[in-house]
Amino acid sequence: VCFPGTGSGSLSHSILRTIAPTGHLHTVEFHAQRAEKATQEFKEHKVSHLVTVRNQDVCAEGFGITGVADAVFLDIPSPWEAVTHAKRALKRKGGRLCSFSPCIEQVQRTCEALLNHGFEEICTLEVLLRVHDVRSVTLPLPDFGPDLNQEEVPNTGNTSVICRTATPPREMAGHTGYLTFATKPRD
Repeated sequence: VCFPGTGSGSLSHSILRTIAPTGHLHTVEFHAQRAEKATQEFKEHKVSHLVTVRNQDVCAEGFGITGVADAVFLDIPSPWEAVTHAKRALKRKGGRLCSFSPCIEQVQRTCEALLNHGFEEICTLEVLLRVHDVRSVTLPLPDFGPDLNQEEVPNTGNTSVICRTATPPREMAGHTGYLTFATKPRD
């Protein structure tokens, strides 16, 4: 897997848990101090054999690999500038790309770049946090009358039942984001 923007390393650690023990993560970090700190943390957490950290600009210099990645995840300000490098890093027999962008304008430019580089099955999903209020409510049980198949209707004394329900918020303060997926065509 290729992932630019190592940052604090939390997403990298999540990817490593997914691809271990046989996969490898190629992560690129623009800031030298963050790359150095992430490298040290990977060593401390005993996962450094699963990851290669490069300190470079992925949009200008790429991932440092060619034709080996099954997947590329772009979480950078201008993902369209890295599409060429992502295509080069993906295996010759295809691969999947995912890009996260907070603005629809970024999505539009990324989708245009993906189309220009021959990617297929391009799909964008909006990611919006919507917390529902879960609560208990008491509902009355209706009187359905006697069951004609029974000789005698037992009187249980239960005239209500407690149920759990969820309701969406009336107003929502939050920010949206977009995940764009694409498949590299098989050469």
